[in-house]
Amino acid sequence: MQGIDYYISSDNQFDNLFAVHLQPLSATHWTPVQVARVAASFLAQNKDAQILDIGAGVGKFCIAGGIVTDAYFTGIELKKNYVAAGNKVIKQLGLRNVSLINGNFTELSITKFTGIYFYNSFHENLFYYDEPDNSAGDPNELYDLYTKCFLNQITYMPTGTRLATYWLSVAEIPGCYRLVESLFEDKLKLWIKTEHVIL
Repeated sequence: MQGIDYYISSDNQFDNLFAVHLQPLSATHWTPVQVARVAASFLAQNKDAQILDIGAGVGKFCIAGGIVTDAYFTGIELKKNYVAAGNKVIKQLGLRNVSLINGNFTELSITKFTGIYFYNSFHENLFYYDEPDNSAGDPNELYDLYTKCFLNQITYMPTGTRLATYWLSVAEIPGCYRLVESLFEDKLKLWIKTEHVIL
């Protein structure tokens, strides 16, 4: 077996960890490894950091983060087959600081997490609704519901919470977050919550 860093040396190396039928998803739905490395390093401010990836897919961000940092990464994903595929790779690589769970983030309390990663996974409800899991409801309604819930939850996170967004507009992030840095042609944005918001 190759050294574990080998698998995040390029997107092709990472993609080859997965079954051939899943690999075409990479270009559209999976975070590039270089982006994942930078975002994970920002979010994992220390070894006690708890990072959540909302809409984790097969767990590419979490797996990369678990390799380059000592923090703990949790990914939540609706599609059971993606979670199963990701957890198989996590086990194969022997990563003890990464886990993927099957579920809806709207039913998860995110306050225990010190960092959040969000690659706008809700957009698939608008543009990829021919894929599995559209049984949950109307795509436009789901997009609005998930977006509202996400913004509400991050608004009431503790000050100091770190947030990394990929392919998300600055205008969509609550004003209680300060933009720290914008990278990869402004696609990756790194934020810190600086203002306390009272419920």
